[in-house]
Amino acid sequence: MKKFKKRINIDNAEAFKLEYYEGGTELKTKEFASYKAMEQFHGRQTDFMYLDINRYAFVNEEWHRFLKLRSPFVFEAELDFITKTFNEKFEAKNLQNVENEDLELHK
Repeated sequence: MKKFKKRINIDNAEAFKLEYYEGGTELKTKEFASYKAMEQFHGRQTDFMYLDINRYAFVNEEWHRFLKLRSPFVFEAELDFITKTFNEKFEAKNLQNVENEDLELHK
């Protein structure tokens, strides 16, 4: 018999973590007590050389990576973006290209 996987509920998260590049080639990590605090930090970074990479939620004693969607509805055209986001490995030397691609995608 197939064993059911327990669904991860972000409302049960005890902490949040954001991985990002800021002004250079060093990957930084910052932890937050709430999702709101993490998003407020992220929102204030628009005037700096800043690129967010991964978001994590600490649920059931384990860090789970997640993606913030622009809409509750996902269209077929956005599936490639979602797949790329979860599978892409970032290299610090290519950050400028990634930022330019993201700007084109968000237009």
